[in-house]
Amino acid sequence: MNKTFTEISGWIIHNIALHAEMDPAQVLPDANIANFRLDSLVLVNITADLEEWLGMELSPSIFWEMGTIAATTQWILENQEV
Repeated sequence: MNKTFTEISGWIIHNIALHAEMDPAQVLPDANIANFRLDSLVLVNITADLEEWLGMELSPSIFWEMGTIAATTQWILENQEV
């Protein structure tokens, strides 16, 4: 079953906050991913977990390619299988 924008962005925010040791309220969807100072290995691991949760394959560099949580979420929404 396809996820909503809110579900996907919430999942991403929660996981970025967890790894960045931040309050999720401080992780803004339109902030540049680089602002969270996560190394590429952490982002690849988050992407792998996200793939499993969504049940779809993602580029390991999706966060770098899209730049923000909002843009990443929008790309996922547009590319989910119906």
